Amino acid sequence: MYRSAAVGLQAVGRVRRAGQLNRYLRDTPADKRKLALGSGAMTSTGWLCTDLVPVKPSVMYLDAVRRWPVPSASFRYVLCEHMFEQVPYDAGLRLLAEARRVLHPAGVLRISTPDLDVVRLLPDSQDPDVQEYVRWSNRTFGSPAERKEEDNPVHALNRVMRSWGHSYLYDETTLRHALLLTGFRQIRRCLPNESEHAELLGGDRHAALIGELPNRVESLILEATA
Repeated sequence: MYRSAAVGLQAVGRVRRAGQLNRYLRDTPADKRKLALGSGAMTSTGWLCTDLVPVKPSVMYLDAVRRWPVPSASFRYVLCEHMFEQVPYDAGLRLLAEARRVLHPAGVLRISTPDLDVVRLLPDSQDPDVQEYVRWSNRTFGSPAERKEEDNPVHALNRVMRSWGHSYLYDETTLRHALLLTGFRQIRRCLPNESEHAELLGGDRHAALIGELPNRVESLILEATA
């Protein structure tokens, strides 16, 4: 998107944000309130979807690495799906701290991001699903030269590290540490579209963009309690 268009959408988003937030909080029971970060153009019924560049009128403008203009303890769930890797580590800690602030006591954050434990081992993996992920990545996103070498995992590794605005990739240990630093507890790893919380089932949308196998291979998904 051209920068001028993004700036325009952000300006409009700032104007309408207070009304969007107030309507959602007014109309949604406290135990059903769900906030989605980095939604892009994808929206889900029952969620207050937000993005830095709100490309749809139904998406609320939110810069997730600054203090959110959202009341404390006002949401039951927060979803951060494949946007956390787009901010540096320190900014990610601010995002997590804000998520904890706006969650009810015992509210739940669900966060998904590329799994560095998988990415760093792409060149050596003998897992057939990982090898298919490499071929899929090179066929789908590779340059003409890379597409001719679709079995080369180094192309896929560099792509995950450097493309789509990625800034910082996490392994499970580091993501758990960041969650603990910002006050979360009861951290649990999940599979895509698997959760102990019924309200979070169906919240994962990344597979609709890239396919079930790539999403399953690359995603690190944790749920944590505020």
